[in-house]
Amino acid sequence: MKHLRVFALFACSTVIGVRAQVDRIATKVELDEVVITAQKDGFNVEAFIQQVMDDTTFHKAFLNTRYHPHRLRSVLKVRAKDEQETATLYRTGHLHRNGDKVWLQLDTVHESGKLRHRDSTFRYLTAEMYDEVFFPKGEIIADNTVASRKLELHRGSKLDKYKSELKKFMFDPGSEIASVPFIGHKLALFNEDMAPLYDFKISADERNGHQCWVFSAEAKPEFRDGRTVIKKMDTWFDHVTNNVIARSYRIAHSSMILDFDITIRVENTIIDDALVPTLVDYDGDWDIPMKKRELVRFVLNYSGWRIIG
Repeated sequence: MKHLRVFALFACSTVIGVRAQVDRIATKVELDEVVITAQKDGFNVEAFIQQVMDDTTFHKAFLNTRYHPHRLRSVLKVRAKDEQETATLYRTGHLHRNGDKVWLQLDTVHESGKLRHRDSTFRYLTAEMYDEVFFPKGEIIADNTVASRKLELHRGSKLDKYKSELKKFMFDPGSEIASVPFIGHKLALFNEDMAPLYDFKISADERNGHQCWVFSAEAKPEFRDGRTVIKKMDTWFDHVTNNVIARSYRIAHSSMILDFDITIRVENTIIDDALVPTLVDYDGDWDIPMKKRELVRFVLNYSGWRIIG
């Protein structure tokens, strides 16, 4: 019984803490005229903010790339400081599925420049992460359950940790990464310490043929320095389904330990009630200790989705 009481107290304090976060943001958020009018028809600002904080649909769309058959076209470009291209990788492919097994078949591969070492491994951590995340190897189990595919941070080598952190930056923006020294807590956008550093806004917009509510967070001008990592993030939520139809964000930080400036744009659509991506656009400047600075951009286009119930 004692353990149950302790658990109940912990759960209660967690709920109260989350509610306080929502209330704190709700009192500061700017609303456009459409949202103000929508409040009269039942739009609930607090409930929407809670939805933003709890969202898993953004991650779900990515997991669907390893679940539903589709076509994929991608381009990765590495550039030098003078913006000249030094290496490229172009690939097209199909994700196939048979029962509960899926595999990616590459149809076209064109590679140029010094993209790899002599042993065929990638010279660039970003390229390695891109290959690992978006191009599954061999036959894998089809699974798009968010709970079973949480992005956990690896406890292996430093390079494994950097790859894991890059994934977290991409798919769970706004959540804390405790293992990243000095900046992990700064990614927790809605925490009591970080929320006051941002301007929040809710507006209405149309995106990819969907009427959306847009939640925007932008670091206040006086805090666009080392005190914030997420500089700007806009997320489009479908009015009806609450799915994330699009998200764009920029994260940046500069220190002796970590130095990066990354902009990511993701476009999703709904096909047969499934949320799937149509575009992932990554442009990153990533300075990794003991390695050369990486200036890499990659774009992935998804099409030809066949949704399996």
